[in-house]
Amino acid sequence: MKKLLVIDNLAQLKSVSDPFRIELLTMLGEKPKTGQNLADELDIPRAKIHYHLNELLKNGIIHVVKTEEKNSIIQKFYEPVAKKVVPNIDLLKYVPDEKKKDSMSYNLNIKEDDLKQFKKDLKNFVKKHSEKKSTKGTGEYKVQIMPLGDDSNENED
Repeated sequence: MKKLLVIDNLAQLKSVSDPFRIELLTMLGEKPKTGQNLADELDIPRAKIHYHLNELLKNGIIHVVKTEEKNSIIQKFYEPVAKKVVPNIDLLKYVPDEKKKDSMSYNLNIKEDDLKQFKKDLKNFVKKHSEKKSTKGTGEYKVQIMPLGDDSNENED
């Protein structure tokens, strides 16, 4: 299983935006399960489960990890393709005015040791400014460090 799947198209984003599918992903993340296993656990019709599983499968969010034959029926066991699923930041960009630039987003090429120090420094900076009470003229921001490119799709061994 990969560590991270970066969603890079709207079809994938739509397939994971359903709360029920998030619940299915959570259950499949615990251990691989069949549609029948999920239907039994949730006490809902298998057809509903399979509809949602097929949407996740079609969009590359889950995959079949094994098949077993039971009473002449082939059972497929599913699991997520990655432990975490996040959207590509470019997928969510909205720039109403061409003159506006994304002044809060930076791409870094950084060595692993330097990244560790950067994260530590950033954490201390965020902690320092999070402890202060909100004063007039200040805004709240969210800081996120996210890998880009092929390194984000490496398999975990």
